[in-house]
Amino acid sequence: MKDNKKQIILIIIIFLILVAIGIAYMTYMLEKIEANSNNSIETIVKNDASNLKTEITEQKAILQSVTNEIIMDNIVNPEKIFDMYERSDITSHFIRMAIMYEDGRTITNDGHEVNYLDEKDNFFSNNEIHISENKISKIDGQEINIYSQAIELKKQKIAILLIVKTDSYKNIFSNKIFEGKGFSYIVDTAGNIVVSANTNKGTGNLINNIERMLAGGSKERFITNKNVVEENIKNGVSGTRTLQTTNGNYYMVYEPIGANDWTIVTFIPAKAIAGEANKALLTTFIAAVIVIFIILAICIYIVIENNKKQKKLFEYAYIDPVTGKGNIYYFRKTGQEILEKGVKSNQYILVLDINKFKMINKAYGYKVGDDILKGIAEKLQEILGENSLICRYSNDYFASLFEYDEKIREILKKIVKNIENLRIENNVYNLSVNMGVYQLTESDANISEIMDKAIIAHSASKGDVYDKFHIYDKKMEQKLEKESEIENEMYQALMKKEFIVYYQPQIYTNDETLYGAEALVRWKHNGKMIPPNEFIPIFEKNKFILKLDVYIFEQVCSDMKIWKEKYGDEITISVNVSREHFLDEHFLEKYRMIAAKYNINPNNIDLEITESATIEDGIDIIGIMNKMKKLGFKISIDDFGTGYSSLSTIQDMPADILKIDKSFIDKIGKNDKNIVDYILTIAKELKLTTIAEGVETKEQRDYLLERECDIIQGYYYSKPIKKEEFEKFIQKKTKQDSSKDEN
Repeated sequence: MKDNKKQIILIIIIFLILVAIGIAYMTYMLEKIEANSNNSIETIVKNDASNLKTEITEQKAILQSVTNEIIMDNIVNPEKIFDMYERSDITSHFIRMAIMYEDGRTITNDGHEVNYLDEKDNFFSNNEIHISENKISKIDGQEINIYSQAIELKKQKIAILLIVKTDSYKNIFSNKIFEGKGFSYIVDTAGNIVVSANTNKGTGNLINNIERMLAGGSKERFITNKNVVEENIKNGVSGTRTLQTTNGNYYMVYEPIGANDWTIVTFIPAKAIAGEANKALLTTFIAAVIVIFIILAICIYIVIENNKKQKKLFEYAYIDPVTGKGNIYYFRKTGQEILEKGVKSNQYILVLDINKFKMINKAYGYKVGDDILKGIAEKLQEILGENSLICRYSNDYFASLFEYDEKIREILKKIVKNIENLRIENNVYNLSVNMGVYQLTESDANISEIMDKAIIAHSASKGDVYDKFHIYDKKMEQKLEKESEIENEMYQALMKKEFIVYYQPQIYTNDETLYGAEALVRWKHNGKMIPPNEFIPIFEKNKFILKLDVYIFEQVCSDMKIWKEKYGDEITISVNVSREHFLDEHFLEKYRMIAAKYNINPNNIDLEITESATIEDGIDIIGIMNKMKKLGFKISIDDFGTGYSSLSTIQDMPADILKIDKSFIDKIGKNDKNIVDYILTIAKELKLTTIAEGVETKEQRDYLLERECDIIQGYYYSKPIKKEEFEKFIQKKTKQDSSKDEN
């Protein structure tokens, strides 16, 4: 009997110990689940805020660019403004463009006219970019947001409006990943709701909406903290709250977007994240009182369920849904862990993107676009190995941290070859890739810093048609800083007329009289001359060269008019035409109008085209050159012999002049004259005038005279000089012409 009592007591003690252990364990698990859930939700909302900031910043930048161009070109005609918008690639960002006048009358690029007089003050309050709250379109009833900026043209104030569907913001909200059970708002500093992902969840003021949610719940407890929430939102501070409502508990997370003083506020039902785990814990608690074995079984079940939930939350926070690879947060987290284990000399970080990927989405649709992105990620993993860290960190941008023991350029060439001819099932997609690579050193300890260096190398590869990947060195960083400094100054420099035209005389070889000159640009900034090779490549990359070319062309025409009035004769001036112009043939009409404005005969203007531009993919260069000829301009092929155009291509071109590159002229003094002879022979066969550039010695000049080269340009006669100095050559020519007439 005593033994039975002892056994019963022992069983009870064991039972109570196990129950106590079970209760302690469940309490611990509840706290851990809540802590992990809060951390994961905060990460998800930070992702949303980052993505929204990127979206808003990009769209504001587009509007700023549009208004800058309108102001710079002084475009007042609405049709021309709309034509500029519709010919650009920004139409994929917005559903329409509109112009608002101060009387509230608003016209759109698709032919509608509405009146926003009641909201006029919002659009004309200042010259900063304004973004409206979500509203219903007066045209088609869609939910929209309006980006606007007021500008003044010819003493008339107008507002440029770019309209975006509110759905483009809603799709970024993370409520969609919680099967529609959560909901999100964007609010301003006053707590007013700007964009609502779920219109049925309310509009107006955020706090009022929360208090309606809490009716019958813990309203009093929230009211005591609402001032803190309001103050945090006002000051752009992030935070987390738990709300008890009649419909269950909600996690409330608010995170400043970092753009437009907006904050994203997300509400997620606790049961959508850890409902099953909490239910299992409650069942375990009840079962623990009943039977030990049920407690143990349910504890195991809880662990499994919790792992599933954590895995799901992990995927939401760190996995890219398109490629199945990690996102930028996973890359930084895992990459940092790899660095902390010790950097190896054979480790590299790579950044890659696909040029004009939006055009692929337009041409094939977003489904195929997503398949291509997934295919790129899989191809990178295949080439770089299973142990490499791959992520898609933004749109069509990828990053990888990997090890490689051979020559790095070999594997980079393999990546370019495979991705630029990406095969998915039976289809091959021709893509264009740019990459930047950085080799890690022992001193590297921060994943963000080494990624920045790969991004710098990637920036150097953008616009380089010959080298699809660049490997980082310190000079790139210095060059990028210099480029940034130049880009910050270029618009002001144009307005201040800091760009100056220099002229390098072109002399007839046979009698050494003046033929004309080549117009060359110089930049005088803060009393110093910036060499063209420092700013021209940057301007070509950021398209500012289009404005600079037109500016230089007009300056040349103005100078030619002055010379014609002073000396009674026109001479031929050569003007460089950037290949960027060939993407829009309207520049020829602009050039024709400028020449007409100054009463200049186009036949006295020689438009110089580099040989490399004549073989640019996707450009109908023959058609463009024919239009040049039709308008009366002369055409010269610059740097002839340095490109890869075939003889048959040159033969088909309606050119007037071949310019022989200085690199070939330099070989004359080194007894290497075959290429010059060859080019001169081609020119004679094609009946083209020849100009030799970079002539510096008498030996070169005599050789070119003997070979019947028509015109010489170079330091032998003159370096590039200001227009006042060049006038001395014109005066000399005028006297020579007068002398000939008298004889």
